[in-house]
Amino acid sequence: MMNANESVLDDRGVPCAFFERDERDGTPWADEITCAPGYSTDIAAATVVRALAGWCGTAEGAFGSTLLDAGAQRLRAFHTYTLPLPRPEPEPQLPAGLRAVPAAEVRPAALHEALLAAYPPNHPDHDDDALQALDGLYDGTLIGPMLPCSTVALDGERAVAVVLVQDYEGEPPLGGPWISEVFRQPGPAYAGMGTLLLRRVIARASTSGLTTLGLAVTETNPAQAVYERLGFTRTATWTKMAFPGNSFDPSTVEQ
Repeated sequence: MMNANESVLDDRGVPCAFFERDERDGTPWADEITCAPGYSTDIAAATVVRALAGWCGTAEGAFGSTLLDAGAQRLRAFHTYTLPLPRPEPEPQLPAGLRAVPAAEVRPAALHEALLAAYPPNHPDHDDDALQALDGLYDGTLIGPMLPCSTVALDGERAVAVVLVQDYEGEPPLGGPWISEVFRQPGPAYAGMGTLLLRRVIARASTSGLTTLGLAVTETNPAQAVYERLGFTRTATWTKMAFPGNSFDPSTVEQ
């Protein structure tokens, strides 16, 4: 059973696990599930899977694997990264014909073409609700207010690359200034634009007084190599999972 203090209790009423309560699209979520200190991870995992039937959640490292062994269904794995921002440096220039503007000056709808092209159905970060999520990033309702260093690269009036940064609740490495989106129009014409715009945003973030940037990337996404070349350091590996039960269908949850 669960109580209001975001814990899972065993049959004796003893907390065996803790989590942060949330809700997404009507589905209850248990974020950052951890085993109670000194408690058997196997017993805690089995209790969590029963108690959170019909929920989804995330757990770090070995406890995430133990939850899967206990019956949770894996949705995806992802890594979190952090970057201590360097001293302010000049912002790199974009290629001739392109210009960078603050994301707040560009309507979310103007980014739809690039977003849908960047994340087709076979992409590891494809999201059926990506356009709705973009609106939530812009208005700050998804994970926090959009920060001024968020930038869009335009070719004429066409958005071709985007980096959005949010003020994510909490402290680094899992909170604070957070890169919520990085995407570009695919194809050779804009090759390298994602990395170049990231470098520009990093410079703008540092100049504005921010001290860190965090992000998360799906385990199978080759963009990990780009982030590591830019100096981001992996802080943790997480499993996003569903807890089947109560007629709950995990396939309906965005992965």
